[in-house]
Amino acid sequence: MAVKKASARLKIALITGILVILAAISPVIGNGNPMAAKDPDPEEIVTRSIIIYGLYSVQKNGILRSLVKFISPDGTREGKSVVKFLRNEKMSEDLRLVDLELPGTNYTIGYDGKEIWSVFNGEVRKPGENEVIPFKSSHAHGFEALLRYKQNNAKLEYAGSTKLGTLDLDIVDMILPDGSRTRFEISRRTYRIIYLNYEERPSPEAEPVKYRIYFKDFRAIQNALIPYSTMVFQNGKLIEERTVVEAVFNVQLEEKDFKAENNIKPSEPPPGL
Repeated sequence: MAVKKASARLKIALITGILVILAAISPVIGNGNPMAAKDPDPEEIVTRSIIIYGLYSVQKNGILRSLVKFISPDGTREGKSVVKFLRNEKMSEDLRLVDLELPGTNYTIGYDGKEIWSVFNGEVRKPGENEVIPFKSSHAHGFEALLRYKQNNAKLEYAGSTKLGTLDLDIVDMILPDGSRTRFEISRRTYRIIYLNYEERPSPEAEPVKYRIYFKDFRAIQNALIPYSTMVFQNGKLIEERTVVEAVFNVQLEEKDFKAENNIKPSEPPPGL
């Protein structure tokens, strides 16, 4: 009798094991393609990224100081940059300022809530389209745009996966209401944004310029995760490197700090004077 019971238990165990195996391989059997399983949910991926990067609703403003390097066929220029921001409900309403100090050049461009302005070597002037378009694009296509996609009524689409060495990356497209698209490559293990890609037209009739931005050296600052090292590629060529040296959030910043007249610096006197 004991032998029969043992035999029955063995049959049940075998049947259960077969059912588990069949359940595991059913997507392959049903479609003849191991990739035919349902795609990951892009909103779930991005939600995890939002958690990993920190609660951005808490960081109302901040200052990022960086060392910058610009690479061109004419050579390399190195200097410093300061980015200030004051967030609002919509990214398009954020107050922003980018200040660059390069050898022989002081340049600042900002948005005060009404207009985009610039200051070049102590002189306030109206920036050209070749300045305004990159200023807007860098914000609309930045990694933070993905973390705030709901506030900006953007849509998400899963676009597949890829590998970076041994690192698995999920690809998520973010589409803004105006139709502009940014592609993000997100680590499947850490949910950090490793790459982002977008196109920009310098003018309506010009060919699109392709940008690919690489983020690394992530650090936690005041409960927010930020990449300390950023590399910018234009049409496949490295054109810029940024290394953060200081990052602070929720500091004393007011709307007046983003006005052109409050960001005029005296130009440096010529050497020898």
